Amino acid sequence: MRASRPLVPLLALALVLAACSDDDPPEAGPDPSPAATGSSPAGSPASTASPASSPTSPAAAVALYWLGAVQDPRGPRLYREFVRLPATDDLVRQAVTAMLEREPGDPDHVSLWADGTPVLGVEREGTTAVVDLSRAARTNRGGSGFEAMTVQQLVHTATAADPTVTAVQLLVDGAAVETLWGAVSTREPLRRAPAVEVLGPVWIDAAEGQDVGRRVTGSAAVFEATVSWDVRQDGRVVQEGFSTATEGAPGRGTWTADLTVPAGSYELRAWESSAKDGSVLWLETRQVRVSR
Repeated sequence: MRASRPLVPLLALALVLAACSDDDPPEAGPDPSPAATGSSPAGSPASTASPASSPTSPAAAVALYWLGAVQDPRGPRLYREFVRLPATDDLVRQAVTAMLEREPGDPDHVSLWADGTPVLGVEREGTTAVVDLSRAARTNRGGSGFEAMTVQQLVHTATAADPTVTAVQLLVDGAAVETLWGAVSTREPLRRAPAVEVLGPVWIDAAEGQDVGRRVTGSAAVFEATVSWDVRQDGRVVQEGFSTATEGAPGRGTWTADLTVPAGSYELRAWESSAKDGSVLWLETRQVRVSR
């Protein structure tokens, strides 16, 4: 379903405020994120360097948001990945451009923005980022639920890049539009919807292919704060368990799991178990490496 290739305050202020943002890369574990450590797992979007960057350029950890490819009766949700971008004063434009041009690092994540949707401009009006996209943005790639989540993908990515931005005004070819694809109003500035309505209920922090050491972390908004997980190798379960998040739904808490498997490559799976019948809900998977 991947359809796309893919104002700003003083940088110093943005970076200071980012330290308090929910979109900081996770710090738990020996290798919390490619952006934080300066390394990138093979195959992750962070491994694709920006043309403006160099080995000596300062880099910022920036959160990009994607739609989960796994369908659920409750509709699509957003999932977060971190990338490294040059630490300049136009991080909102850089982040939105990366969201439109890059492929997600996790093959289970997708974007419905059409190919050839360049950012024509990003300006600042108070705490609102005015994001001007080309007319390709109007290409309808899904129903109303997907339209709503695609709009939130843009809003979450832009506001994550600069924590002083609280809203996004969408323009297409320099003009405001009534809707993006026909169902969701985009005439007025757009804000983040409540997390419980738009974020994937179970997140794994590690990037695809990342070495997690012996601890994995994530966040979740699940019943009784219980996150079920297992570790598989060649399709066989080699460790399984559950973790208790720091907060249960409708709140969102963090969770951790300590791995006891031998060093090697594994598939990590985390999900919410149905309170009704124990079935798997909101499954999130990641290929990871476990070190000694």
